[in-house]
Amino acid sequence: MRERALLMQDVTPFRDQGCKYCREFWISHSDQPKLIGVSLEYQCHLYRCGMCQSWWEYGLNHPHVIDRELADAIAADIVQSSS
Repeated sequence: MRERALLMQDVTPFRDQGCKYCREFWISHSDQPKLIGVSLEYQCHLYRCGMCQSWWEYGLNHPHVIDRELADAIAADIVQSSS
């Protein structure tokens, strides 16, 4: 399992993450962001908003925006898991 402490993001208030469409997804019926896949290694679902292009990780805690580097690492695990 990965060292979670090394990958932690700065805490940004939910209202300042992504765009109104992807924030709305978590509380209502928006169609953004879209599920990219599930990572067993990272124990999360990876999402990407088609409007603002932000990457979202939804794991054991609340959904939050992540940077491209972490999204790429999670996406690589999804591809490996599905083969």
